[in-house]
This record gives sequence, structure tokens and C-alpha cells, in this order.
Amino acid sequence: MALSTYQVRHDLNQIFNLWSSDVQRITKCRILITNVISIWSANMIEILKVIVEFLAKNNVTLFVSRQIFSDLCMKILPWLPNPQSKLLAHFMQEKMKSREVDFEYHISVICHHLSYIYEGEENWKEAAYMLANIPMESYYRFSVDYELELYMKIARLYMESNEPLLAGPFVKKASMTQTLTLNRDLHLNFKICVARMMDFRLKFIDAAQQYYELSHYPSLSENERMTAVKNTIVCTILSLTDNIRTQLLKSLFKDERCKVYIKLSILEKLCVERMIKPREIEQIEKMLLPHQRVNTNYGTTILIEAIAEHNINSIKKLYKCIKIESLGHLLELEPEIVKIVAGKMISGGRIKGSIDHTNGFVKFKMCRIPNESKQFQQKKIESLNIHLNRMKKLIPVNESEQNVRSGHTHTNT
Repeated sequence: MALSTYQVRHDLNQIFNLWSSDVQRITKCRILITNVISIWSANMIEILKVIVEFLAKNNVTLFVSRQIFSDLCMKILPWLPNPQSKLLAHFMQEKMKSREVDFEYHISVICHHLSYIYEGEENWKEAAYMLANIPMESYYRFSVDYELELYMKIARLYMESNEPLLAGPFVKKASMTQTLTLNRDLHLNFKICVARMMDFRLKFIDAAQQYYELSHYPSLSENERMTAVKNTIVCTILSLTDNIRTQLLKSLFKDERCKVYIKLSILEKLCVERMIKPREIEQIEKMLLPHQRVNTNYGTTILIEAIAEHNINSIKKLYKCIKIESLGHLLELEPEIVKIVAGKMISGGRIKGSIDHTNGFVKFKMCRIPNESKQFQQKKIESLNIHLNRMKKLIPVNESEQNVRSGHTHTNT
């Protein structure tokens, strides 16, 4: 016969009135909970809520309440179906909140449990929010590795929900925490977290450099390295035109792995600044993630703007002056959008020129780069080249070591 909430409340009062020993009280409470869950009933969650509410009171000793709450967290919550488990977990979290210091461990377990459920439902934001509620700043000290993993997971979940601004503070916390650990796997995961953060914040050239570095890490799986290559291609194409972008495009053009994702003819055009056609844009568009498909303030996409900038760089080699309408026809864009894109390139110093608004012309001019600026850009490019060459050497070295080991094994056999 199923128990009622009134009967369970009466039994709890009897346990704490008749038994003075905490050990006996724990035993009796466990028997009561076993009786409650032994027969599935519609009001089971309401009965368990009665037990939680009773144990969360100040007049119940912590020795008893912590033991029973541990049972509920570790055994009952995982056993219940997700909808009922969520109801009970949220209720426990609410009742423990006023005594957070006393139940920090249990609150952290509940938050992890709820986050796991929400993650399974692909409710990324709520999953991140649950983990963010874990009381980290307390006397109950978590390990550095645990904190770092937690901060990175919260950031990842917020990024999955397309909330990079909410992810930012946790990436910053992870940045400070990762200096305190010697765990190489966590350091590598932090690099991946930073690359994704740059990507989601639309800082594409920084993300591209991080991704390309990761694509040469032997400790990553082949699938992870190839994903990093794909992300490098996309972020490099979406980034603003500059010398670092050009250098990365040249490195990608020489990288045989890139042909899995994009035609080398398109990469070649990007390298030598030849016009990209609409059908080629469609191939690039297939690789974009949802956050990379956002529209600009003037109605076009980030990709269309990036390709427009690339094509303008190609056109300026042929024209010193061109009507905005003609430029729009070549780019297959509205004149107003062309004017905005060209204006941003000029004001950003990515091309030299001016816009004649009266007569509707864009005028290009070739200017020499000052020696200081040229030397600065050359140093950045040389530094990037050295870094990329070092990373490329990691894989052959690793492969040679494996060959030596393999040969040694065959010899022994």
C-alpha cells in the first residue's frame, strides 16, 4: 500500500522523537525512503519532497541530514526518470539554498546532475547555468584540475547556446586556473577552449591561428586534428584581409589535408587574390557553423562581406577608379552594401583609396608602406612561419618514433 504525505510526515516526527541516537535515526530514515520508493505512486515525488523539507530544517543534526541527502543525491535522483528527477532535484536545491554552507557538497552533486539532464536535452544554456551555480568560493576546497575542467565546461556549454558573452568570464577564470596545474591534457583542452571562444566572439584571425596550431598536435586524435583544419579554413576565410590572413591561406594551400573540405582551386584564388564566384561561395558556406552565419547590421552575412572584401582586393589591381554601381555588378551586391564594405576597408586601412559620394566612384591608390610598418608586418609573418614550421615537425618526429618502436617489436618477435 502506497504511503501518504501525512503518514510520512508523522513517521519522520516519530523517528526523531523516539530515537535519540543519530545512527538509529539514519537507519530508520533509510527504511522509510525504501518503503516510499518500493511502490511507485503518483505522489511519490511529493512524499520525497516532504522528507527533504523535514531534513533541511535547522533542528535536524547535520550528521543525519547530510547522510540522507547523500543517499538521495547518489541513489534516488539517478534512479528516477528525468522529468521526476528534475522536479525533486530543483526542490532539494531550493531547500538547501538557505543553508548553502552546510550542504555545499550536495548542492554541487545536484547541479552536476541537473546539468547532465539539460545537456541530454540539448538545453545548453540551462546546463551551463546549473554548473555555474556550484559554490566554488568556499571553505570546501575543490582541486585545481576539477575547477579548471568545470570552468571550461561551463564556457563550452554557453558557447553551444551561442552566448559567448556569458562564456567569457569562465574562460577568464580558466585562464587564471590553468597556470596552477601541470596536467598537459587540461592545458591542451584550455587551448581548444580559447580557440572556440575567439571563434564565437568573431575574432576569426586569432581563432584561425589557434586552430591551425592545434591541427598539428600529435596528442589530439586524427578526427580532432582534421576538425581543427576545417575550423582554420573557415575562420581564415571569414577574417579581415591582412598579411597574417594571406600567410595562413598560403600555408593552408600547401596543406594536403585541406582538400578534404575545400577545392584547392578556391584556396589558390584566395591566396593570389583572384575573384571568387557565387558557386564557390556556396561550397564555403556549407562548412559554416550556426554562429558564423549571422547577418551584419546592413543585411548581408559575414561570409558575403569577407568574400566581397577579397574580391575588392582583386578588382583594385585592375581599376584605379570604378563606379559604385559597376563594382556592385562585379560583386553581385547592392551598391549601398558595396559602398559600406569599401568604406570599412578604407577606414580600417586595409586598402588605400577614397569614395567620391557625389559622383558615385571608388578610387583606389597604391601607397608605399612605411619602413617601420613594413618591418613590423615582416616580423609578425616571420614569427608565424617559424611557429608553423615547428608545429609541422611534431608529426614526422612522432611518426619516426612509432616506426622505431614498431621495428623493435618486430625484431623481438
